[in-house]
Amino acid sequence: MLRNHYHPFSIAFHWFIFILVVLALGVIELKGQFPKGSEPRELCKTIHGLFGQLIFFAMALRLLARWIYGVPEPLNLNRALNIFAKTMHWALYILLLALPIMGFVFLQAGGKEVHFFSWVWPELITPNLAIKKIFKEAHEWLGNALYFLIGIHAASALWHHYILKDATLRRMLNKIKTSN
Repeated sequence: MLRNHYHPFSIAFHWFIFILVVLALGVIELKGQFPKGSEPRELCKTIHGLFGQLIFFAMALRLLARWIYGVPEPLNLNRALNIFAKTMHWALYILLLALPIMGFVFLQAGGKEVHFFSWVWPELITPNLAIKKIFKEAHEWLGNALYFLIGIHAASALWHHYILKDATLRRMLNKIKTSN
């Protein structure tokens, strides 16, 4: 069945992940306001890690919803823009799945326990400072790249809404009337 809007599960996961990403990025930026080794700084890192894990699980469910319910056809007929949009979406999906994995790897490679609420993940990676350094730097670099991609994603949605005046943004807000 062709759809002209996103399924409510896809919409809910999109905005839930948006909130989690804002919180994860906000708390890791807040971390810099506290001295190294301080309790508030460590708490910020712990909360950031928890949000990262929640993002990973929510992304897995979002992709499952995408697979089950599909996505609407693009409204723009420009092939190059559609390829760009699809590439951007998949880049966001990959980053939102890869960043939590990288964070998990660099924490465990650094000999730290990774907590998920009150549960501790089993040690899957033997402590190795060389691996920790590589994954920590990649995590930070790709985290910064995420800011850039989110900016392009948001600017594109606003461009569709205010310049092209199409329903691209409204259908992710579930604000269009459809016959489906």
